Amino acid sequence: MNKLIDTLETAQGIFNVSLAGEDDLEEVRRILVEAASWMQENGVKQWNPQQFTPELIRSYYEMREIYLLHAEGEVAAMFTLQDSDPDYWGERNVPGYSYLHRLTIRLPYRGRGLGSDLLRYAAKRSKSLQRTGLRLDCWNQNLKLNQLYQSLGFQPQGTGSLNGREFNLYQLDSEFIFTKLTTRCRY
Repeated sequence: MNKLIDTLETAQGIFNVSLAGEDDLEEVRRILVEAASWMQENGVKQWNPQQFTPELIRSYYEMREIYLLHAEGEVAAMFTLQDSDPDYWGERNVPGYSYLHRLTIRLPYRGRGLGSDLLRYAAKRSKSLQRTGLRLDCWNQNLKLNQLYQSLGFQPQGTGSLNGREFNLYQLDSEFIFTKLTTRCRY
């Protein structure tokens, strides 16, 4: 059973935020497969629907917090946070940051700023967890998403490569989160 931890007020309405429990595994998987299928259909070669096996999703519960956003009785979006990410950050990995992954918004909720709201919420959540800041990676071929991260104040931290894919590394420090980013949040 997922655990309600917060509400998030956005231009699209109010969302309940919960931590996913293991009984939410199939819902988490469904959202990720849906997003990966959309990517494939639209020529974005970032995710593959087959990669999201039940075993992979189950492993998320061991190393990540899985956040679900609910609207009108359904899951509208999700993201994960973890406190270390050596796979992507390598020698730049610093435990104590929040590392964001799998930010996914279901099709009916896309295109209306929810991604920005989710990133602001993740930053606020990281601050409340007393983490140093918020970090994420982005496939370098996804120009629109890279531009979004930079427009929100994420600072480039270098590049990396994993499984033949090049990506950019971004970071928000806790001072920026506290003084700039969360002042734009509607909580």
